Amino acid sequence: MSEDNFQSLDKLEQKIEARRLKEKFYEKEYSNMDPLFMTEYLNTKRAFTFNQTSDLGFPYWEYSNLQVNIFCLGRLVFKEWGQKMSLKTFFNLESGYFGQGRFLTYRNSKEQYMPTKGHIDLAEAEIGEYFVLKLKSKAGGSSFIEEIWTVEYDENLAESIQKIFQEVASRDE
Repeated sequence: MSEDNFQSLDKLEQKIEARRLKEKFYEKEYSNMDPLFMTEYLNTKRAFTFNQTSDLGFPYWEYSNLQVNIFCLGRLVFKEWGQKMSLKTFFNLESGYFGQGRFLTYRNSKEQYMPTKGHIDLAEAEIGEYFVLKLKSKAGGSSFIEEIWTVEYDENLAESIQKIFQEVASRDE
């Protein structure tokens, strides 16, 4: 990694830390609670309001809108109600694109928060679950989840992902 990249990364880390201090992140429950207990607590609700998110201390500002068209593996870490009957989902992306992403999904006519070619109502999805996400973005716009599949994060993960890709390839032919 070049010196410029290290400096960029250092500036980003400083910016994140400054925001954490400003938001009193370290004084709130999200940073202080046992991760397993927090996951169980987050799953007691379908999603949180913005005020509940802020009070809890979830660092939503660290999750950016992406502008990519890819398949990736992601772990759902938080859900927040958005405006105009929408749901914001926050994922830690672990393959295909590494980092954190925030995605918006709107309620459909069946009152489900399901991506366009969805298989899963994201309002009912559990925090901590792993998914294969097909991300799509319109020209100049943020990525959205076009398609999503639940996968078990175990020794059969590679087989599960392979099966999904085969399904997509045969469908798109």
